[in-house]
Amino acid sequence: MGIKDLSLLSKIAIGLAIAGFVLSVQSTSTVTENGVTTCSFIDYAKLVLGGLAVLVGGMGEFGAIRDAATRNVNLIASGGASMAGLVLILLGLGVIGGPC
Repeated sequence: MGIKDLSLLSKIAIGLAIAGFVLSVQSTSTVTENGVTTCSFIDYAKLVLGGLAVLVGGMGEFGAIRDAATRNVNLIASGGASMAGLVLILLGLGVIGGPC
């Protein structure tokens, strides 16, 4: 079992997930009003790439069911990319590791 056994959708989903962990386009703002400080954070690259990884990974899961020869490796690869995409979405929203 190698990279040759992965479907195109699995490869794309893995690539999107990896790109999401590497790329970052952030916006952070802090406002102080009447002594109360509020902070806002969003990472657009992680949100978009994470969402795409979840979408393409889910499509890869359904595609893997049809191919009996490489079903397991494609299910694992697509599922892993989908889970990484969910983590990227949480990172992009600042729920995990946000500066606020």
